[in-house]
Amino acid sequence: SRALIGLQKTITMNLMYLFCIVPMVVGSFLSTHGADAFAFPTSTIAKTCTFSTMLHAAPAKNVHILHTEEDVTSAVHQIVESAAQEAISSRGHFALAIPGGSVLKVLSSLNPSSDWVSKTTLAFVNHKCVPVDDVKSAIEAQARTKFLDRWGLTDIISLGGTSDGAKEAAEYEEKMRA
Repeated sequence: SRALIGLQKTITMNLMYLFCIVPMVVGSFLSTHGADAFAFPTSTIAKTCTFSTMLHAAPAKNVHILHTEEDVTSAVHQIVESAAQEAISSRGHFALAIPGGSVLKVLSSLNPSSDWVSKTTLAFVNHKCVPVDDVKSAIEAQARTKFLDRWGLTDIISLGGTSDGAKEAAEYEEKMRA
């Protein structure tokens, strides 16, 4: 039926995002390396993805089909936990960069299995120029409500919350380089 096809497309798109984009932005944070602070993980999955100006289909061998939302959620939890542990054991710190939307929902059910949160810096990969405490519009406010406050994660690279996009972008870049 149409609903099933729509669900399959949504899951496939989420998985493409999950296994190509997320591993490329989940890295290790080294404050002494400035612009190189967010390093990509060395997992096999991340090595199969490339950036370009055009979207290309992933090779079939790199596409993982998970049948339920719970399976996708579990996979994301495992990827985050594993990347955190790998980064902390090799570099002493973990950096997590997240978008809004369904990723917030998935992370809201994650209960960190170790103390990796205390060694984590969080950044956001997309923003709206709205006050950072606006729960209806600001990704940071939504993330705080859904999981950040519960996790106790405090090392967060935040926007200023103004409507000046150019200023926000410049200041955010400066914070990430610090």
